[in-house]
Amino acid sequence: MKEVLEWLEARQDEMLALIELLVNIDSGSYCKEGIDRCGAIVSRELEALGFETSVVPETDRGNHLRAQRPGKGEGELFLSAHLDTVFPAGTAGARPFRVEGGLAYGPGVGDIKGGIVQMLFALKALRELGRSTPPTTVFLTGDEEIGSIRGRPYIEDIARRSSWVLVMEPASEPGSVAVRRWGLGAFRLTIRGRAAHVLKPDSDGVNACRELALKILALESLSDFARGVKVSVNLVSGGRSRQVTAAEAVADIDVRVRDSSRMEEIEAMVGKVASTPILPGIAVQVEGKLTRPPLEPNPNTLKLLRLAAETAERIGMVLNPIEEYGGSDGCFTAALGVATLDGLGPRTFDMCGDGERIEISGIVPRTALLAGIVARLCEDP
Repeated sequence: MKEVLEWLEARQDEMLALIELLVNIDSGSYCKEGIDRCGAIVSRELEALGFETSVVPETDRGNHLRAQRPGKGEGELFLSAHLDTVFPAGTAGARPFRVEGGLAYGPGVGDIKGGIVQMLFALKALRELGRSTPPTTVFLTGDEEIGSIRGRPYIEDIARRSSWVLVMEPASEPGSVAVRRWGLGAFRLTIRGRAAHVLKPDSDGVNACRELALKILALESLSDFARGVKVSVNLVSGGRSRQVTAAEAVADIDVRVRDSSRMEEIEAMVGKVASTPILPGIAVQVEGKLTRPPLEPNPNTLKLLRLAAETAERIGMVLNPIEEYGGSDGCFTAALGVATLDGLGPRTFDMCGDGERIEISGIVPRTALLAGIVARLCEDP
C-alpha cells in the first residue's frame, strides 16, 4: 500500500484539477447538458483505463454512463456513483471551485464529484502499478438526486450480477464508511377547496391553504427519530389571490424510514393522515410512495467491511463504520443482499449546502483505501 500512497501523493494536484473541471460544470438534476458533459469527461478517463463505455440515453434528464472492464477472478465489482447534483443552473458560475485553508469548495465537490475523481485515480494507481483488479462495472446515474427513478433498473440489474458494490458518496466523519442509511419516499398532496371573496357575506369558500396548514402539523407530528421515522413538508404552494379563498394548495412530503421492516407501515400511516380531510368541503388527492429502501448491513456487507478494515490498517487508517441519513444508490444494491460499502468518497462538510467543501488532506488516503479494497478483492474474495 505504501507504493499506492506514494503514487497518489505525487498526483494530488492532478486530482484537484479534475475535481475543479467537473465542479465548474453545472450538473443539477435538471441540467441535462451539464450532466452529459460531465459524463463525457468521465467516459474519456475510463476509456483511457481500458474500460468499454456506453451511454444510456435519456431525453429530458441526464444520461447515465456505464463502463465495463474484464479482470482477475470470478467475483464482479460494481463501482457506483452519480453525475447529477442538487444545485441549479448558474451555481457553478456564482460559486466556482476554490481552495482555501486546506479545503476545496464548490457545488457538488463532495456530493459527488470528489468521489468520482477518487474512483478514477484509485483505478489509475492500480493500473499504473501493475495491480490486478476484478471484473468491474462502473455505473454513474444521471438522476440520483431526484430518486434514481430512471437509473434504478440499471443499478439493480448490475447489482444482481455483482459480488461487491462500492459507492462513492461522500464521507461525513474521519475514516468513515457508511454501512447503514435511511430509506426515503416522496408524496405529493393536492388539496381542493372552493374559491370565494373573503368578505362575501354568504361566502361558501373553503380555504385549501388552511387545510394544508393543519395537514402539515399532522404529518410532521408523525416524526419519531428514536423509532426511525422523519416526515417533513418543506415545499408548498396555494391560492391565486390575496383576497380570494384558496381553491387549491399543493405540498411535497419527504418521508424517511430507518428500518425496511417498517416501510409498509409508515407508507400507510402517511397516506392515511394526508388523505383524510379535516375541514368540511375539502377534497384531497395523494400520490407517491416510499421509493428507496434503507441500506441495512447484511452478512455479505459485514465480510466486506472486515476486508476494508484490514486494508485501512495497512495505510494507518482506522475504519469507522457509521450510519448516514441521506439515501443513495447503495440502498438498492444492499436490499438485493449484495455486499455494499457506501460513503467511500472524500470527507465532506455542509453537503448540498452553499458552503459544501471537502477535506483535501484526506483525498489521498481515502483514494488509497479504495484502491486497496479493490486490489484485495482479487487476492481474498
